[in-house]
Amino acid sequence: MKRLTDVQFWDTTWEERERPRRLRLYRDFDYETVRLLRAAAGKAPARVLEMGAGGSRVLPYLARQFGYRVFGADFSFAGCRLLQANLALQRRQGGVVCEDLFQSSLPPGFFDVVYSSGLIEHFDDIRAVVAEHLRVLRPGGRLALIVPNLRGVQGRLWRRLAPPLWEKHKVVAPDGLAACLKELGVQSVRCGYLGSFFLYVGRTEEWTSVKGWPGWLRLLVHGTVQAVNAALSFFFRCSPLRPHGRLFSTAIYAVGTKP
Repeated sequence: MKRLTDVQFWDTTWEERERPRRLRLYRDFDYETVRLLRAAAGKAPARVLEMGAGGSRVLPYLARQFGYRVFGADFSFAGCRLLQANLALQRRQGGVVCEDLFQSSLPPGFFDVVYSSGLIEHFDDIRAVVAEHLRVLRPGGRLALIVPNLRGVQGRLWRRLAPPLWEKHKVVAPDGLAACLKELGVQSVRCGYLGSFFLYVGRTEEWTSVKGWPGWLRLLVHGTVQAVNAALSFFFRCSPLRPHGRLFSTAIYAVGTKP
């Protein structure tokens, strides 16, 4: 099995976002993510584990809003430190474990819900990563996986404008993710697209094509995309419309029950 990212990549990523932040549900994707996890966890006090939880704002929100017992695991020290800061900002406590996914000290069959968001696509063999999620999930517990949607417009932007970033991701389809869960024995599997609209054009080193643009053009494109994202995402957040689909959705998801 090959990792598509390393600790240095994530330490750098989280150090650039070291300011603690709250999760605010003005984005359609954030609202849908919380709704998905709320349905999976049910009533408190469920034990909820996020794998690859560096810098997570979802875990502190789940603890504050619903009273869940939250836990996070990540191999990036900077990411774990930011998660702890986000928990403190919400005045909530949670278990934070800084360790490698495949050398885990987490007890098997302990958690009621295990989920990850933006983790499994950084490995060439997602089956092995999903199996580790299931190892720590109790029988009858719920598994939820969220993966960036790279089969639509966002994926085309990454491939064209940020080849180094594109290479750090494995493209996963909803039906492929669901098939992986079923092969591992997961029951009542449901999958689909998550989030109504999102595009992103960055200014980091990975966006190699963007670096060659004039400064004014980079600022214009970045600002315009942010403004469009904010307006459309807030509209869909407040609207009964849920146009989730391959072209513009932020992510894909799959949920199921461990037998």
